[in-house]
Amino acid sequence: MKKLFYILSITSVCFFSCSATNNQPDCENMICTQEFRMVQVVFKDSVGKPLNVKAFSAVNKRTGENMAQNSDPSNEPSQGVYIVASDADVRKLSEKGDVIQVSASHPVTNKNVISEFVVTGGICACHINKISGPSEIVL
Repeated sequence: MKKLFYILSITSVCFFSCSATNNQPDCENMICTQEFRMVQVVFKDSVGKPLNVKAFSAVNKRTGENMAQNSDPSNEPSQGVYIVASDADVRKLSEKGDVIQVSASHPVTNKNVISEFVVTGGICACHINKISGPSEIVL
């Protein structure tokens, strides 16, 4: 009788562990392009020149995760341009859109600025998409 009890117990444990639902989403036949999208912001000074800022951060308010991928665009073509989010973050973002709070300081005056962006992504998304947020911030 004990053998039968143990066999039934082991069988039921195996059955329920094998029949657990798969938590993978069903992303039906996604066809994505090869492009790599980014949401960028350009910081400018009061006369409109690109400005490399101090203490740049881009934080997803839902998760608290730092999204900033660059901290010092020192080469000339990208001076003052900062990446808020990119396709590298697509799985970290929600389909409904996450608020990404961007903050930075002027390198000389230490004036701080905070701005918010809404960016979508998701498990089944091919690319991120900017819903709202400025393209330029003047310090």
